[in-house]
This record gives sequence, C-alpha cells and structure tokens, in this order.
Amino acid sequence: MKLLIIGIDGATFDLIRPWAEAGHLPNLARLMRSGVQADLASTLPPVTSPAWPTFMTGCNPGKHGVFDFIQPTGADFSLVNASKIKRPTLWQRLSAAGYRVGVLNVPVTYPPRELNGFMVTGILSPKNAQISYPADLISRYEAEAGPYRFAPQVQYKAGREDAYIADIYDLIRAQGEWALTLMKRESVDVMMVHFIALDIMMHALWRFMDESHPLHEPGPYQHAIRDGYRMVDEYVGRMVARLPEGASTIVMSDHGFGPLRKIVNLNVYLMERGLLKLKQDTITRLKAAAFRMGLSPAGIYRMIETIGLQNLATRVSKNTRNQVVGKFLSFDSVDWSQTVAYSMGHVGQIYLNVAGREPEGIVTAERYKEARAKVIAALHGLRDEDGRSLVSKIIVREETYHGPYSKWGPDIHVVLDDYNMIAFPLFATNNQVITDQIRGDSGCHRREGIFIAWGPAIRRGEILAEADILDLAPTILGLLGEQIPAEMDGQVLQEAFSSPLDVTYDESEDDALETPENVALGVEEEAQIEERLRGLGYL
Repeated sequence: MKLLIIGIDGATFDLIRPWAEAGHLPNLARLMRSGVQADLASTLPPVTSPAWPTFMTGCNPGKHGVFDFIQPTGADFSLVNASKIKRPTLWQRLSAAGYRVGVLNVPVTYPPRELNGFMVTGILSPKNAQISYPADLISRYEAEAGPYRFAPQVQYKAGREDAYIADIYDLIRAQGEWALTLMKRESVDVMMVHFIALDIMMHALWRFMDESHPLHEPGPYQHAIRDGYRMVDEYVGRMVARLPEGASTIVMSDHGFGPLRKIVNLNVYLMERGLLKLKQDTITRLKAAAFRMGLSPAGIYRMIETIGLQNLATRVSKNTRNQVVGKFLSFDSVDWSQTVAYSMGHVGQIYLNVAGREPEGIVTAERYKEARAKVIAALHGLRDEDGRSLVSKIIVREETYHGPYSKWGPDIHVVLDDYNMIAFPLFATNNQVITDQIRGDSGCHRREGIFIAWGPAIRRGEILAEADILDLAPTILGLLGEQIPAEMDGQVLQEAFSSPLDVTYDESEDDALETPENVALGVEEEAQIEERLRGLGYL
C-alpha cells in the first residue's frame, strides 16, 4: 500500500491536541510529532454531505452539485446520494490511472460505484441494500470481521446514555475491525477508512465534557467523548502498523466541532420581517394562532415538563418528536406568491424564492441582488435578548461557490454566533426566534477540521498554515506522482513535503470519467434515510 487515508468525522484539534499531550491519544500524537498538521477549512456550510464530495472531487459544490444532505425546492426537498456528485471522484481518477483502491464507510458514496478495487458505502446507505462493490464483499468477510455497521442503532435521549454510548463504541469497533480485515485480505495501493461515530457522539454528549456549557452535567459521562477518541486512536495505530515501509498516512476530518447553545428559528425571523408570508386560509390562520400561543412542538414538551410529566416526555422517541413537528406550521403553510426568502438547513442556509428555481419563485434575475440585499439588511438586525448581534458573518453564494451548479446552492450563508447557534433545519420548532434545542444536542459543527500527514516525503514536526479541504485531492494526486486535473479548485500543499513535488496539470476534459445519471432511491429507501437524518438532527 502506498497511501492510507483515515477520515474522522467532526474531529477537532481543540480536543485532539490537549488529549494527545496528556497521553490519551498516543498514535495521533506520534503522527503529529513525526509529520505535519494544519487546521483544515471545511465547506460552507461545514456539513458532512457537501464536505466529503468536495474532498473526493477537489471541486467546490458549485462544480460537483452537492450542498447539503437535502436539495430544497421551495416547500419540498430531495435527498442527496452519490449519483448527485457531478464531477469524477478521487477513487475514479485513481482507478482509471491503474491504482487498486479501497473505500470504506465514506459518506455520500451510496449507491456504490464500480472501481478498480472495492467500496463499502457509508451513513446514507439504506438497510438491506447492496452497499458494496463487488456485491459479495460483505458476505465474503462478515464471518471474520463481524456484522458491518454504517450507522448507530440507539438514538440519544436523556436517561439513555449508557445504551447510547455502548452502541457508539460498538460502531467504532465494527468499522475499525472491518478496516483491519480489509487491509489484511485485500491488496490495494490506496485505502480510505472513515469513522462516523465521533461526530454523532459529539452532537449528543458535548455538554457532559464541557464545563462551560450552560447544560453541563457532571458525572460518569464526562470522559465518554474522550474515550471514543481513544478507541479511534487505537485503530489508527493498528492500521498504521500494518503499512509497508515507505507508505504514507493522511488523517483528516470534514469539519470541526464545538458547543451548541441555542437554536434560531430563521423562518420565524423572516416572517417577522415580512420576507416570508403565510397563506390566509382558515386552517393556516388557526395553525398560526396556535403557534403564537405556544402550541408548538417545543411548547407541548415544555408544558409536559411544567406539570411534572418529564418522564413521559423522555419516553417519546426523537423520531416521534420530529414527526410531531410536521403537524404544526410548515412550509406547506407558506404563501410563496408573497415570499422573498426562506431558510432550509441547520447551519444558516437561506434561499431566495427564485423564479425558475423554486416551483413558485417570484424573485427574478433582475430583482435578485436587490432582494438579497434586503434579506441581508434584515439579518443584521438579528439580536439576542440583550441586544447582542447574533450574526458573526454573512457570505453570499458567489463568494464560496462557482460552477454550473452554483444556482442550486444557498443564496446566503449566515454564521450564527460563531456557530454556537444553529438554525432549526426545517420550518420552525416554535414561535420564538431564539429557542432551546428540543432534540437534546449540545454540540455542533465548526469550520476548522484537521489535517495530519505522515510519511517518508513529509516534513517532521511542523504546524502549517490553515489548509482547505479542497486542497487534499490535488495533494494526494501530487504525492502519488499523478497529474492534477486543472478543474480542481484546491492547491497542492507543497509546504507539507520535505522537497517540493514536481507537479504537472492535466488540462484535458474528463469525458472518459463520466458521472452517473441521477439515481432515484425507492420510497422505502428514501424513508429510511430521511428518518436517519431526522434522528441525527439534520432534519
């Protein structure tokens, strides 16, 4: 093997560096000490679903076409899958160049693609579907590696921590053992292994670790996240130990992580500013009146707690709570003929109601910049109860996306309180602009992920300037001595190498690496994936 790539979803140096220094992560510590490290800027938004296709293609979402777990179109949305990635992936390019490639558990790889090697798909895979190429790969090694797992089986809620943590640790073990088995049994030149569990765990359990979190609860779960990192670190060490002499290792994450303090109902705020309008029929007016009176999902649960039936609330599953949300005001209640903008997505994504893109769009090309400026001006008035601005940064679409699919991306990305706050991903959880997180999460994404590289050509003990997730595909190709496709947006990280790489660029078109036609999942498959995303807090 020439190169091992280890993806740790959501990993952050804010945790890794102090834990490595304290001796809890000896293998990552050794790689950092003997190699290079750098913060790794994620996509906007810093979300799993656009970040991994960006890594795999070396292209921004405006070129590859994936901006989130979902693609909104007004009141509706569609789920993304691997067929939505409209540029060739690193795996396709390496396969075409004659490399044997192995890909395990990377998000946005279902349905699996044929390649020179093997692929087992990740968290957006339906149950009981064919999730591997070759099709018999799972059955071939299941007796040795154990059942393959790509997602958690226990949802988090208060009082269920022991079962939840045990399941997360088992997910790490399952994916780690599969990685070791495939390294042993399958001969490949380049292999990528991805661990999803830490991201999921940090969403739910951050408050137990973080003494500064307003919901911090001291007790036996204080080190649960740290011990999850320790498990991943152990597998990192075991995988690196299997590498032949001369091989290199890259450890990376798609984004970082930090505390989550509040939720912002951006659509409620847009309603207050007259930028999103509701229908005026009787049913919608009744729903709106009930919403204003607190008859909302969050209001119902707060009432239950007030009258002492907290245990009843905790016995309601997260999926059930998410389904209840849809019974109140929703995007079906919106008067799109009068609506300028709406929010869909949990990290501050705002879409204008663009004519020709949304089914009932009213913002024409001539009015686009004027309408966007009006929305941005309104957003600058978003403040907390103390009058403090919640808007850390506003980024418009053309500042982060370029390419043929850019028009499908969010028109505005608003960073809320330096990502200490996120948005309710669909319509709204209650009638308040700023509210508590009813899902129970206490951690969420940050833009700064991790990059660690180690190997014979890599410099030793260096901390580099911040890199970009776009830079990794061209850097990997450069490390392997391959030409860099000119269409890639990133740069080779020359500063990571002891001697500069002799890099050449390929200006030819990629007609031989055609991307697949859109694959529509079945109704049951769509329902499974949507349920999983709701359970994880992304919908």
